Amino acid sequence: MSEPRSKRSLFQLLTELPHLFGELIRAEVEQLRMELVQKLKGTGIGLGLFVLALNFLSLFVMLLILAGVFALSLVMPLWAAALIVAGVSLVLAVVMVVIGVIAMKTGGKPVPSRTIQSVRDDIATIRGDRDRGSGSN
Repeated sequence: MSEPRSKRSLFQLLTELPHLFGELIRAEVEQLRMELVQKLKGTGIGLGLFVLALNFLSLFVMLLILAGVFALSLVMPLWAAALIVAGVSLVLAVVMVVIGVIAMKTGGKPVPSRTIQSVRDDIATIRGDRDRGSGSN
């Protein structure tokens, strides 16, 4: 490619088209992958925290049942300790649910909007629907 771009023949330009289309497709796929990873990361963290919160809620129910058993069998401070632990697990579950909701809201929609717009721009450019100088960026 020692020749300047302006002095290449039409045949040379046509032979480069498949290579250029291949590069364009690879670049669009890479952009799609990067955008999906970025958007799904927040959603994954939020879902993980929801699962953790559900585990703490199941622990809360088990501890409440245990506290009820202790309360019925003994009228001693042992059941009060079980209620305190159950309350702490409930507070932890509520905090994790709130953090999970915030993480999912900040993640946005998992739709690769930039990649879709870029592909639309590429198709419009190939069809000749837009001038070369005008872009939507």
